[in-house]
Amino acid sequence: MKSLLHSLTLLLILSACSAWAESARMPLRPAFDAEQRAWLDNHPVLRIGLIQQAPWVQRGQNRQLTGANVELMKRLLEGMGVVPDWRLYPNLEALERAASAGEVDLAPGLQQTPAGLRIWHYSMPYLRVPHLVVGERSGSGAVDLDQLPLEQVVALRSPSQAAEYLERTHTNLRLRATSSERSALLLVLNQEVSYAVLDEASLSLLLRESRFSSLSIVGDIGLPQLLRLATRRDQLLLSAIVDRTLQALPARELEELRETWMPLRYPQ
Repeated sequence: MKSLLHSLTLLLILSACSAWAESARMPLRPAFDAEQRAWLDNHPVLRIGLIQQAPWVQRGQNRQLTGANVELMKRLLEGMGVVPDWRLYPNLEALERAASAGEVDLAPGLQQTPAGLRIWHYSMPYLRVPHLVVGERSGSGAVDLDQLPLEQVVALRSPSQAAEYLERTHTNLRLRATSSERSALLLVLNQEVSYAVLDEASLSLLLRESRFSSLSIVGDIGLPQLLRLATRRDQLLLSAIVDRTLQALPARELEELRETWMPLRYPQ
């Protein structure tokens, strides 16, 4: 049953999300200088490193790649006048090993870290993905984690960025570590904990499942994921090209991308 629900969820996403890629848009016109244009002419194909994880990157029934990061990169590469050579990786560690080996030119959807700065040049953030608090829909409105009573437990995946943050900043909380975001939501559903913390992208997938229809978003922990484009440190010119292309992308398109792939409705 879980497998069937997962397949139906992906089919729903694929059918609903084709609008962003297929809608007519004005061509991007980044302000490249002569040196940048010459570099692109000499590099007609860029190797794009992708971490396979819905809703960012996934394979459709026809084995073609789709997802928020795929659609964003298609749009930006069109503006650069180059084509992608997609390279899939199971996790960030594998992607960064490939970048260190010179096997990847560009990667979307990364967060800047001290360790990553030794490998990548990062763009300015283009998308803010919050970590949200989820509870029973019948609960009493917004939740302030600073004021949460000790008898109420918060579940979240650990290890994770959110778990490290809450352990450091909210010593009043009783945290329960889980192996996945789904496990955290199930604990709320079974009333074993009061709340769960998930990032907006994961939550947008899980709340599509009917079993979680009684849950709703009741807060924000104040720790957003700031997503950036990353180019290898030895590709300084490409880094500048990426920055100019990203600047040429209308902000409304990024909002449309979010609404298409992460269609959550809640007060922000």
